[in-house]
Amino acid sequence: MGSPTVLSNSNSADVSGDDRPHDPDGDDVPVIEPLGIFDLLPATTCDRLARLAAAGSGAAVAVVSGDDLGNTVIRAAIGLPPGTAVGGRAPDWLVLDVVTAEPSSAASIRDAQDVVIAAIVPLSGSSVANRPHAVLHELAELATQEAILRSDLDARTRMEDQLRHNTLHDALTGLPNRTLFMERLSHAIARSKRRKEYLFAVLFLDLDRFKVVNDSLGHQVGDELLVAVARRLHHCLRIEDTVARLGGDEFAILLENISDISDAGRIAERIQEELAAPVNLSGYEVFTSVSIGIVDSASAYGLPDYMLRSADMAMYRAKASGKARYEMFDRRMHAQALARLQTETDLRHALERQEFAVYYQPVISLDTERICGMEALVRWNHPERGVVVPGEFIAVAEETGLIVPIGRWVLEEACRQLAIWQKAFPEPHPLSMCVNLSVRQIAQSDLVESVAEAIRESGIAPDTLKLEVTESVIVENPTAASGVLAELKALGVELYMDDFGTGYSSLSYLSQLPIDAIKIDRSFVSEMEALDHHFQLVRTVLTLARSLNLRCVAEGVTSAAQLIALRKLGCEQAQGFFFSPPVVVDEAEALLASEKLS
Repeated sequence: MGSPTVLSNSNSADVSGDDRPHDPDGDDVPVIEPLGIFDLLPATTCDRLARLAAAGSGAAVAVVSGDDLGNTVIRAAIGLPPGTAVGGRAPDWLVLDVVTAEPSSAASIRDAQDVVIAAIVPLSGSSVANRPHAVLHELAELATQEAILRSDLDARTRMEDQLRHNTLHDALTGLPNRTLFMERLSHAIARSKRRKEYLFAVLFLDLDRFKVVNDSLGHQVGDELLVAVARRLHHCLRIEDTVARLGGDEFAILLENISDISDAGRIAERIQEELAAPVNLSGYEVFTSVSIGIVDSASAYGLPDYMLRSADMAMYRAKASGKARYEMFDRRMHAQALARLQTETDLRHALERQEFAVYYQPVISLDTERICGMEALVRWNHPERGVVVPGEFIAVAEETGLIVPIGRWVLEEACRQLAIWQKAFPEPHPLSMCVNLSVRQIAQSDLVESVAEAIRESGIAPDTLKLEVTESVIVENPTAASGVLAELKALGVELYMDDFGTGYSSLSYLSQLPIDAIKIDRSFVSEMEALDHHFQLVRTVLTLARSLNLRCVAEGVTSAAQLIALRKLGCEQAQGFFFSPPVVVDEAEALLASEKLS
């Protein structure tokens, strides 16, 4: 037992021993002796305990508790006098001498008010001290244990509910996660099968340039942006729709019970407008946009995974088409995706089976009209499709990283072959070799060492190796690219800017980077005869190159008229089908041999 505590109304008086307060009419006031704490018991349990206590002790019994205002409330009672209704406040004349029996295990009850089970001395006036309280004590202890168990069960239930919520919701945004989204999507598919008129759509969303925000402003601001986007997406939808965060900067939306697929398009436009407004994050004004792919229930095929994947495909089509837009899924996207997957699988096998070959296209000096170099171009000898040109597999190789081992092999093979030709066909100005470097290769930390090793192993003079990089390589990360190009230049190789004029404006880089020559893209050269502005563009590029002391190579020459025009404009070198298409090593060697004989 704890020390005595008085639980009473403001007009109550303390009671001790056999001294009993009297009510205004002079009658003895029943003394309540409390025996335990149990706040969490329901009314039915309180009533049951009151009856058991009354039967076991032969005394009137009450179960009482204190409310938030400090009043005493009767929760159950057996044998109390009038004016002590269950559920009401105890009368002011009722004094409670509270002795709390609180086992240590009762400490697990949180936020509990004092709740006691008490025996009331009979009105005949028999002594409290002589009443048999053992049964009441045991019942109080049992009640306390029951209260503790109920508290533990309630806590466990709350914990399980929280765990389930955490399992099905994103911790950052509070939105449903992929698991809950797929569950609701499965239900939507099931409804569409039962009700033919039921239509729904899935939207797959990916934030544009989210990585830029993360890299420049930090992950905390990135997280704030995700939360802000989640809130705006929620405002764009109806209560029956679901928006979920799938992970990273990807979101998905389930539009239920739509009347037509055009409804999904209107929602996508509303989302674009909502996200177009700037967001203030930690003092930064951030603009964002989103690429959206949409698929309707007619394309579901009863498979949630397939439907989400289809929306994902449409989203990537939106990104490839310029971002900040939406695209509807069609079956051709799936066929293209399967073809792309097959290409990736075949590419991996091609490396193992050595199915790649290097073709060579002559580069002609317009002063001597003789071959001054070769460009190494990879081809894929596919066992079923035949010779596959780079345009059909380089993008997949770049995306998957397979371009790195492919590019390294091409570099080594081209240098090895150049050494053979330089020995077989010695010239005052040795034959040179152009090799393309991809974005992925430039990003490799061992690129410079790989180039140095290829030069060392083949024994060629470094300045006879011409490495070609595109404008996108430089613009994507100018600082890193500048450092790599400087290291390559230190090896003694020459650097060419390939496809000049087709990508980003790189005029400012031409004077800053160690570029030796630029290659004018075939799209300009091939239209020189038909379109005057293309002719003027070529003229401008050549003038610019001369002012920067750079050489020029014209790509894609297909006619004598183009050749004549390029020579008049002062272009130093050219290549194209007019001279020779890319050919296998034996045919390239035959071209070199024929020049030696002429």
